[in-house]
Amino acid sequence: MSSESLPYEKLYLFKEKLGINESILEQLSPYRDHFVGKTNEFATYFYGVFSEIPETRRILTYMGRQKYLLEAWAHWLGSLFREKLDDEFLSYLWRIGKRHVEVNLDQRFTNLGFSVARQFCQRVILAEIPTGKVGIISQIVDKLLDFCLLVETDAYIEASTHCDLEVIRGIADRVRNPVTVIGGLLKRLQKQVDVKDPTYSVFESLISESAGCELLVADIKTYIEMFQHEPTFQAISVETLIRAALERLHVEKINENVRVEIDLDQTAPFVMGSRSDLHNMFYYILQNSMEAVNSNDPYIRICSHPVVTPSRSLEIEIFNAGSPPKEEDIEKFFYPFYSTKANGTGFGLPIAKLAVRKCYGKLLIQPISGKGTNVRIMLPLP
Repeated sequence: MSSESLPYEKLYLFKEKLGINESILEQLSPYRDHFVGKTNEFATYFYGVFSEIPETRRILTYMGRQKYLLEAWAHWLGSLFREKLDDEFLSYLWRIGKRHVEVNLDQRFTNLGFSVARQFCQRVILAEIPTGKVGIISQIVDKLLDFCLLVETDAYIEASTHCDLEVIRGIADRVRNPVTVIGGLLKRLQKQVDVKDPTYSVFESLISESAGCELLVADIKTYIEMFQHEPTFQAISVETLIRAALERLHVEKINENVRVEIDLDQTAPFVMGSRSDLHNMFYYILQNSMEAVNSNDPYIRICSHPVVTPSRSLEIEIFNAGSPPKEEDIEKFFYPFYSTKANGTGFGLPIAKLAVRKCYGKLLIQPISGKGTNVRIMLPLP
C-alpha cells in the first residue's frame, strides 16, 4: 500500500479518540529530551528482551544486522518524542506494521514489544521526571504508545489480509477463464452427439460440473470484493432491495415456480447499511430459500417489523416451506464451501453473513419443525 492510500482519516480518528492534541503535547515538550537521550539504551534493552525469546531470536538471527536493528529501534523511540504526529510520522508507523508482516512476526510479539517500550518509558519517567509531573507525563506517554500500536496493528492487519485475499483473487481469476472455455467447448462437443448416445449424458455431467465451477469462482470473487470493500452507509428501502434481488433471481430462472408473499411494515421502510452489501445479502438468502422450498408447495413469505430492544432495528423474516435443517448443521451453513446441495458453492450464506456483519446487523436461521425454515435478519434503523 502506498503512502497515498493510507487510511489517514481513520488513523487521525484513533489520535482524536485517545485524546492526543496540541495541549497535552505541549505539556510533554519540556521533558522530550529525557526520552530522546535514552534511545540507544532503549534499543539495547529491547534487543535483549527479544533475543531471549526462542521465536523472536530466530527472526533476529535470520535478519542479522544487529547494528541496523539497534539503530532502527533507537530511531523509533526518538521519532516518537521528536516528531509531530503528522502524515509523515503515520506513514513511518504504517511501514513498520507492514514490515512485521514481511518478516512473519506474530502480532502478539508486536503487542509484547509495546509493553516492553512502556516499561522502559515508565522507568525513565520515575527516574527523571519531577514527582509532581509523573502522573500526567505517564498518561501522555501511554497515549502515544497506544496510538503507535493502533496504527501499526492496522497496517499489519491490512497487509496480511490484503496478501491472503490477493492470492485467492488471483487463483479465482486464473481458474475462471479456463473453466468458461472448457464449458463452452463441452457444449459444442455435446451438440455433435445424438441424445440417445451414452456419451451425451457424460457431456451433460461434465457441463454441469463446469457450470458449478464457474458459479464457485463468481461467488468467491463476490466474497473477496465484499471483504475488501469499505461500506458506505445510507438509508435504503428494504422493499427496493428485496424486489431487486427477486428480479435478479427471476432473470436467472431460479424463482420461476416459487410463490413469494411480501408483507413489509410500512412504518419502517428503511434500514441503514451498504446498498451493494445488502443487495448481495438478500440475493443469496432468497436464492438459498428458493432452492430449499418444498417442490409441492414452493412458497416464501417475507415480512418485517421494527424492534426497539436491545437496539433500534428492523427485523426481516424470510420463511420458506421446505424441510427444516438439523439444529447441529446450522452453524456449518456459514462455513465457506459447505453445502448440502449437489450444485451448491457453499458461499451463499457466508456472503450473506459477511454483509450483515459489515452493516452491524444479525442473521439467524430457525428451523420450524413440520413447517419450514425462518431466516431472521436484524438491521439498524436510520
